[in-house]
Amino acid sequence: MRSIRSGKRKVAAAIAVLALAAMGAACMPPAPAPPSCNAPAGPPDAVTSAVYNGTNGTRAYFGTGALAWNGQLYCLAADWSMQLGQSGSFHHRDLGPVINSSAYAGYRTLGENILRGPASMTGNDMMNAWMASPGHAANILSGSYTSIGIGLYYAADGSVYATQNFGG
Repeated sequence: MRSIRSGKRKVAAAIAVLALAAMGAACMPPAPAPPSCNAPAGPPDAVTSAVYNGTNGTRAYFGTGALAWNGQLYCLAADWSMQLGQSGSFHHRDLGPVINSSAYAGYRTLGENILRGPASMTGNDMMNAWMASPGHAANILSGSYTSIGIGLYYAADGSVYATQNFGG
């Protein structure tokens, strides 16, 4: 689970981060270009649909508004799942450069859930795993988010990598 947000309780930390970022900006690579992909108008397959519907069903149960499908966040999630699956690594990306890039200027906050499991996992299995983790569940239920993209990658080793990217 990873979350980047602006908020009063994070102001001091944000100022410190901005100061460090300004000092190191000359040494840092440019923000990543948005992945080029052909974003579908909605979840592209049954597993992604189950995750999307499960996310919104869970949010409805807890009184949080539904998330709109977002093609840009789908591309971000699909690209990250593919990178993880092809490299065999498993870690969150730093969303700071993403949200600070011009391609994501319309967002106040971004969040991310990732998962690696057997390729036989269903969308319900993925939702159960994320909801069993307090940090991942917090992203799913956060009222700060209004949209979502979900990307899956089935690796040659028989595993699936799933990413939910949230935006608000």
